[in-house]
Amino acid sequence: MEPVLAVVTCDACRGRLAPALLSFRVPLRLARSVLTEATGLFVLGVFAVSLLLSIDLLSVLAQFLIEQEAGPPVVAAMLAAKIPWFLHLAIPVAATFAILTTAARMAAGSELKAAQAGGVSPTALVVPIVVWGLLMSGLALVNNGVLEPRGEARYRAIIESFLYDRPPAASERDASYRVEGNIFHAARLRADPDAPGNATLRGVLIRFEDGSVLTAPSGRWLAATASWHLEDGQFIAPDGTARGFDERAVPFPLEVNAETALVTPGLQSIGALIESIRRLESLGADTRTLRFNLHRMLADASGATLFVLVAAALGFRLLNRAASIGGTIALIAVFWVLWTFSASLFEQQVLGPVAAAWFTPAAVALAGVLAALPWRRP
Repeated sequence: MEPVLAVVTCDACRGRLAPALLSFRVPLRLARSVLTEATGLFVLGVFAVSLLLSIDLLSVLAQFLIEQEAGPPVVAAMLAAKIPWFLHLAIPVAATFAILTTAARMAAGSELKAAQAGGVSPTALVVPIVVWGLLMSGLALVNNGVLEPRGEARYRAIIESFLYDRPPAASERDASYRVEGNIFHAARLRADPDAPGNATLRGVLIRFEDGSVLTAPSGRWLAATASWHLEDGQFIAPDGTARGFDERAVPFPLEVNAETALVTPGLQSIGALIESIRRLESLGADTRTLRFNLHRMLADASGATLFVLVAAALGFRLLNRAASIGGTIALIAVFWVLWTFSASLFEQQVLGPVAAAWFTPAAVALAGVLAALPWRRP
């Protein structure tokens, strides 16, 4: 009897589950219609946001461009180099606007009710929308991790061509190294433009394995002698006694010089960040900032998918485009507050680099899940 009951129970389950499973199937024509409309609105949103950002950028640079007598070709080159930077914000904003507006129009036009009458649940529409959002995240990842660093490098080169005879040397703030059990730290470390293998030091602190400490306001990293030369510093013994010194050389036996150990100034690509982290970790250097930059780059790209998820959940409940635009503004405002707040938490060392970088996407994802729970309309 047990096998018979099992079959009957299974048949009953299949009878109940079949309609539910079918409700997740979306007709290809409907999915194509939704995504085509969303893509058109996305392109419009990207253009609008980029235009606003370009006007804001020119208003900030107007005085500089006038003073430097920059002509139209230079202005055009600067704006072209900044396009990936515009897209960094424009992609998630435009994706949110596109999905919210499309979903709100469908709800207002009773298209969702018609779809439900045809056996298509609004929940099922989330599947193609999220796939579309993943494509937007992929586009954002390529833009943020590859195109934006290149654009920033071109933009910086244009600015520096007006200000410097040569590009500024590589530098780093709060640089720390662990060498043979000793901790070497400098508040500011900058490669020497005349001898890039060397570097100038500011705010130096060296802690030795025996507990003694050396501090100095300034110094130099000399690659030829593999040492840090400190000036007008103080030596603090393990027992707490202190004595000053005019100059002191401390062995710093790294296998690389300052030119290769320092991070190249400016925004780095994903590949360059990974390589810098690997290289500096092998030197015992602190890589918290680099890891935060890497994970924030990945987290910002994922924001497009998460925004689309929240937009889809909210859009099916909004009945007009004005409400969808208001929802877009509210969502972006909340995102910006969380984004800047998480950076502050990292700078104050409240959160680690990974947790701080993914704090905002996690909050947005939670909001999306909560918004997606009550799918049935009253």
